[in-house]
Amino acid sequence: MGTIEGKVAFITGAGSGIGRGAAVRLAREGADIAIADIDLEGANETAELVREIGQKAHVVSMNAASQRQVDDAVASSAAALGRFDIAVANAGIARAGSILDLQLKDWQDQVDINLTGVFLTAQAAARKMVELKNGGRIVCMASLAAENTGAMSWAYSATKAGVRIMVRGWAQELGPHGITVNAIGPGIIETPLASMLAGREDGEIRKQVDERTPVGRVGQPSDIAGLIAFLCGPDASFMTGSYLIMDGGLRDARAGGMPDPTDPRAVEAMELIQQEGQRRQRLQPLIDER
Repeated sequence: MGTIEGKVAFITGAGSGIGRGAAVRLAREGADIAIADIDLEGANETAELVREIGQKAHVVSMNAASQRQVDDAVASSAAALGRFDIAVANAGIARAGSILDLQLKDWQDQVDINLTGVFLTAQAAARKMVELKNGGRIVCMASLAAENTGAMSWAYSATKAGVRIMVRGWAQELGPHGITVNAIGPGIIETPLASMLAGREDGEIRKQVDERTPVGRVGQPSDIAGLIAFLCGPDASFMTGSYLIMDGGLRDARAGGMPDPTDPRAVEAMELIQQEGQRRQRLQPLIDER
């Protein structure tokens, strides 16, 4: 028997990366999973993984920046799976740029999805949990970037710092309803969103990150999923309003300098930037529908 046997978990951005890892882990712990994502192809792939484990999966198309879509997704998930116990507000994007050239749209998209999207997900989930009177667990994805930032990444950091502080207020308000709210700050995790930071498995970027990280490796979605499972299980019933970093010790490691353009790391980075650009081009029209 798993730690959350018979529960229902609603996970945003569950079509890939940490969201997919959380869906698989919580399914193994005995939960049925509601998979919310703008990328239906990825969401359906996650659903198959959940069903292979033997748990129910409900797929819903959802843009985290749209209140109507979030509210509808929560309602349909509760109706389809029969209850609503856990919400993981994981959906997020990253848009790099300096203060001199970052486009307003790139700023606004990050605010709308990373910050407002987490608020909308937590609000809709909390309302459903209060309505059902069974308590619940809400886990929000912040980032190590909530406390560490730098050139080109400050906008993303601002949204994640906002998540970090919001959960503290929500914990005060929702505790009397039997609902806990916590945030996680992942370091560099091997996901589509962090591909330029993690690099390829056999690439020069990965080698450098592994060397810089005290535990000697890049994080995996399953690492963060294990922490999510803990926060959703009985051993975390007295934990709320917390921000938990899981980064392999990277936050205190010395940063490496920028490589020369001819360095293999720089070449790999440019290839990954192009790859992410193709992914962004495919998903941006879906992000804009809100």
